Amino acid sequence: MAGLVKKVPDLLTASRAVIAVAIATLGFVGPRALEAVVLLIILGWTTDILDGRLARRWKKNPTWIGEKEFAFDMVMVVGGLCYLVMAGFFPPVIAGIYVAVAALVIAFFRSKSVTMSFAFPLVALPLVVSWFNAPRAALWFTAWIAVAVVLDRKRFKGVVLEFISNYRAIRR
Repeated sequence: MAGLVKKVPDLLTASRAVIAVAIATLGFVGPRALEAVVLLIILGWTTDILDGRLARRWKKNPTWIGEKEFAFDMVMVVGGLCYLVMAGFFPPVIAGIYVAVAALVIAFFRSKSVTMSFAFPLVALPLVVSWFNAPRAALWFTAWIAVAVVLDRKRFKGVVLEFISNYRAIRR
């Protein structure tokens, strides 16, 4: 049982890939799936908060999945963009150009902060879209963000400081 418990952080991390596929697949359903997509996004980002907390609490050494945790986050981001494009909320050409430019800049700088800079608008986009198309879901998402920041403010501050530090390193 103890061995299975130690795998929980990795299972939470890996679950984001499954959640991302579910989100993207809901693009076939279209705009009427937006509330479900927001709930899945909330679930996915909740696993992001929990996996690291549990791994640190249990003093768990990183596995391959743990080392690739940021990549799983980016899969969530792409899943959300796929849904928005497939459901008709975001123009495919603009999305394609954005992803192509992001890929080139990220490949050039090879920096987590640069990647985060391109990812942030895509993370925020489902919230913006839901404000105009599913206000109830937007309220859920906004409340979740507020609670997450309050409960995990130390980690939030750490992420922001890491982001700033990485940007300073790029400028040198």
